[in-house]
Amino acid sequence: MKKKSAYRLALAAAVTAGLGFAFLPQAQAAPTVEPYETSDVVVEADGVDKYLVTTNTITAEEIKDRGYRDLSEILSQVPGLYMAPADKNSKMVRIRGAEVGQTKVFIDGVPAFPLNGIASNAAADLSTIPADRIAKVEIVKGPGPVRYGTDYKGGVILVTTKDGEGAGRLHLHIGGGSHHAYDMRIGYSGSDRNVSYAVNVSRRHTNGYQPNEENTKTYFDGKIKVKTAEKSTLTLSGYYSNMDAEIANNIDPVTGAVLNNGTNWSVAAGNGITRPMKQNNKTRDWHYDGFKQSNIALQFESRPSDKWQYDVQYYHLVDDNNLWVRNLLTREGGSLTHFTAGAPQWYRSGWFSKGNGIETNASAALGAKHQLGFGAKYIKIDWHTDENNTGYSERGADKRQAFYVEDAWSFDARTRMTLGLRYESVAQDHASSSETKQESKEHATDPVLNITHDLTKDDTVRFSAGRTHFFVQAKSAATNIRQGIPIPKPERNRNYEIGWKHRFGSQASLDLSIFRTDVTDRITRIVRGGPYYNVDRTRIHGLELGYRQTFSSRWHGFANYTWMKAEDITGGNTTGATGLPKQMFNLGATYRMGKWRSTLLGRAVSGWTNGSGRPNSKGYLTMDLDLRYRPQTDLECFLRVNNIFNTDYQDKLYHDAQGANVMLGVEMDF
Repeated sequence: MKKKSAYRLALAAAVTAGLGFAFLPQAQAAPTVEPYETSDVVVEADGVDKYLVTTNTITAEEIKDRGYRDLSEILSQVPGLYMAPADKNSKMVRIRGAEVGQTKVFIDGVPAFPLNGIASNAAADLSTIPADRIAKVEIVKGPGPVRYGTDYKGGVILVTTKDGEGAGRLHLHIGGGSHHAYDMRIGYSGSDRNVSYAVNVSRRHTNGYQPNEENTKTYFDGKIKVKTAEKSTLTLSGYYSNMDAEIANNIDPVTGAVLNNGTNWSVAAGNGITRPMKQNNKTRDWHYDGFKQSNIALQFESRPSDKWQYDVQYYHLVDDNNLWVRNLLTREGGSLTHFTAGAPQWYRSGWFSKGNGIETNASAALGAKHQLGFGAKYIKIDWHTDENNTGYSERGADKRQAFYVEDAWSFDARTRMTLGLRYESVAQDHASSSETKQESKEHATDPVLNITHDLTKDDTVRFSAGRTHFFVQAKSAATNIRQGIPIPKPERNRNYEIGWKHRFGSQASLDLSIFRTDVTDRITRIVRGGPYYNVDRTRIHGLELGYRQTFSSRWHGFANYTWMKAEDITGGNTTGATGLPKQMFNLGATYRMGKWRSTLLGRAVSGWTNGSGRPNSKGYLTMDLDLRYRPQTDLECFLRVNNIFNTDYQDKLYHDAQGANVMLGVEMDF
């Protein structure tokens, strides 16, 4: 009944707004909209600092046109990317089949999620990052420039936030909608001759679509950029997020009943709690209380001459969270007959980490067509855990160093090549409340090659090959150290890509990419709760096809298609990768008419599997509509209707996605 009511409300709002839009009198054509760019060959940075990469780029204009609210929505319609609800219902992205914790995210050059590669990254949530302060997002897939690291499997996401421009202005965004949701943002930005500044605060809330899904997110970011000399700048930037989030209970798709989780780590035996009770313990109503992430960074960039430039950045990172789960008594379907201090009704597990990093990059022109880049990085993160039912705790440190060199040539006006080499090392230590500190070390060296060639003025081909790695996570290493088992070697990933782009004049383009990733020494557990081993391999291959066109000054659109096959090979047995659709199709169209703008976005996803080879979730098609009216330059009203056809589907096993829902609001500048 709840879903039907929401559907009627959403459909009525969409139809009413759409009819009003259709019968408005024709107005003068709006300015030409920048075309959609996909998988372009981009020269990274300016001047002598050139890195040829293949990337998808989403601009600030496209973000605004399509009504995206946060980074997760921006990434959801990029070819090769699957916005996967992680184990704790956070929104993380899988790039070309990689796991959610194997993608690197940078905000203004600073790593966004300090837990990435340290502990399970499933709770890091891309939806906490608001869209309206983003200047552009670049997604590097496959072998990328080594300056961003080679310690990933899927790719790298580069987020650039907006600088303040012109006289100081206050921006206000207020929206409200289905499931008692609200979205409030306020920002102030501007610049003068030598200084630009921007500061923003946002707060979002929803009661959720499923039981136990209430979510509140608070986000703050700021940036001050000072021009210290003609070709030098000093930038102070940072962000802070705080999230209180319930994790939706699993729902039986047939009966609609809440399914309990089997969780033995939230109970300690003793005081009448037997070992079988512990092993068969059931939980539900998980939630995060005070999930906080922050960073602050100081960056200096300088170009002393046309042949030489460098940058240095220092950053401080913090990541804290408390996970609560409710243990169940026998009358609720659990195994406990009573609660004790070691088996409380509410169990809490805390993770607390902080760290510091420093990086430096430089490049020099060795000739008119030859540039050399090099750099180094050092980062150390200290972490500790605790729990409320025992005195047990763990602590450790993760220290990483890296050095790279990258050479770029332009053989002629049509052919360019970049060759990079990066060395990375990791040192991890671990101790518990009952153990002394133990250490482990590993390293990896990875080469990357990128070549592009212009066949004609309208056709460009590219080839990329390279190797990346993924070190064992610190908490996984701690498990092995505790049990006296050797630490697993790094995962080794060999990545290949060929691509072709054709331009149909200045108004349209077509892009094709074919890729393959071979993973060896994949790190996994053989026994649940046991140590980690290098026993598996993974094969991933697929293709991406993207098209964009500007039809007129009023109308432009895009479409892209992804086909991907990922297989895990364990003990000679081959199974499909878990939770990953084989096919995805995205489309979008934006139409302007005078003071009105309308955008329709669609997404079709094939069924995905839990590894058995047969789909466990049916495919689906959803459509979203974003309508905007700007009566004056400093005022805009918007209506967003998501899932306008009320499509019934699961975005992960035992979790129904949200039906039709509405967000109505206004944006103002002062």
